[in-house]
Amino acid sequence: MSKRCRRRARAHSGSRFLWLAPGLVALSQQPSEIPAVPQGDQERGSERVLQLSLEDALGIALRNNFDLEIERLASEVARYDALGSWGAFDPILSVSGSASESKSEPISSLAGTKDNDLRMDSALSWPLLTGGSVDLSYAHQNSETDAPFATFDIATTDVLTAALTQPLLRGAWRRYATVNQRAREVALARQLEVERETRARVLLEVYNAYWDLVSAQEELAVREIAVELGKQQLAQDQRRLEVGAGTEVDVLQSETNVAQQEELRLRADYGLRQARDTLRRMLAPRPEGAYEEYLEAWDWPIQTLTSLPEAKAGPGLDWRGALQSAIERRPELAQRRLDIETSEVELQRSRSQRLPQLDLELRTSSAGLDADPGEAFDKAIGWQFPSSSAALTFSLPLWNRGARNAERAARAALRRAMLLYDRFELDLLAEVRTAVNEVDKQRESVVAAAKSRTLAQRQLEAEETRQQVGLSTTFQVLQFQEDLAQALSTEVLAKAAYAKAIASLAFSEGRMDADLAAGEAGAR
Repeated sequence: MSKRCRRRARAHSGSRFLWLAPGLVALSQQPSEIPAVPQGDQERGSERVLQLSLEDALGIALRNNFDLEIERLASEVARYDALGSWGAFDPILSVSGSASESKSEPISSLAGTKDNDLRMDSALSWPLLTGGSVDLSYAHQNSETDAPFATFDIATTDVLTAALTQPLLRGAWRRYATVNQRAREVALARQLEVERETRARVLLEVYNAYWDLVSAQEELAVREIAVELGKQQLAQDQRRLEVGAGTEVDVLQSETNVAQQEELRLRADYGLRQARDTLRRMLAPRPEGAYEEYLEAWDWPIQTLTSLPEAKAGPGLDWRGALQSAIERRPELAQRRLDIETSEVELQRSRSQRLPQLDLELRTSSAGLDADPGEAFDKAIGWQFPSSSAALTFSLPLWNRGARNAERAARAALRRAMLLYDRFELDLLAEVRTAVNEVDKQRESVVAAAKSRTLAQRQLEAEETRQQVGLSTTFQVLQFQEDLAQALSTEVLAKAAYAKAIASLAFSEGRMDADLAAGEAGAR
């Protein structure tokens, strides 16, 4: 692309800002033709131009941002951890089998010399949400012996057993039995709030980066206007010098002014390139295709489609309503609430550990013995020869220093979590008030900057008229041109600060989201 084409392209990108100085445009003796505004991505010579609205930038960042993707995966890990913790209450089935053969020298005339045993054991253990467990077991044993007084040479023994074990003090009932599961669920809820906080911060960063880019584009447009006006003034002074109506000093002053304005334009152009790269980093493009194409995409110019918001004088915002919204929506405050809940769960655990242990065990079983395996099983399942028992097991640690100090630590941790919540709520109040005051201040700054720009424009027009009749000098005209350029830059910066103040207030209130369009922000 030739230098002339690049200059025309920059003039096009800044053309929508020329309304800031209609009086300056009227001073141009040969206004350049402004091309139509393109829509969507387009080719400009061999260079692609990315047209990007604020909503587009927010959507791309939410899809591609690395920090947000990392937190999404962390939330997925926490979700599976919470679901997996309930596996502690899954039933457990166990089966075992054994075979044994033994020969021995008889120690009496009543003893046998050979024993062969085949044994199979199966058990089903089902943990209960009350902290206990139900155990069902079945034992099958086939024995062969040559003992002369044995009831059967080959006998089958089947035993069915059912048992219930339930803690009554330490570790008893659902509130304690599910303490690990509740801790994992609270951790999941907290991680989701961390993800929501990351999302809000990413959106705030994109908002600020986008408005910085828009501001840099408008600043470049202002500096290009200043350069063009300086060149026009230089041409006028040269013509006046040629006809004897001007002086060489006037021409030198105009040439110096053009050089200074060109330097400021170069600085604005560098700032624009920096702002583009900052926004590109926020959007996090990924090298999905060829790496060279990925690198080439970083050179694409970005044309913003969303303008800076306008501001009108009006009453100040209600900080109390903003604070109430922040208390209800801010993810950081929700995290502090969940920290308190986590501390309460740990306190429940430590309280249970201080109690003495008292376990109740109820057990019943039935056995069947017969040479026929079927008969032995029928006797066992028919509960023909039952046996039952009940037992209480009590144990008391004499000092139990570990549990006592664990409870004290849990109480201190709970108190600390509450204080952290109170401190953050206080900090949040100050943050919301600051954000509200900043919006009010920046809105008034925009109104004042617009008024200053209008007055500076009128002053330049008046001074230009005075110079035409010989009542003013080139130095004075150049001074008023610089004043107007500075007023235009001040207005651009004030609008950008106002737009970012609105975004900061939305973040403070906890309503920062992708559907917060620039038009809605400006209407506020």
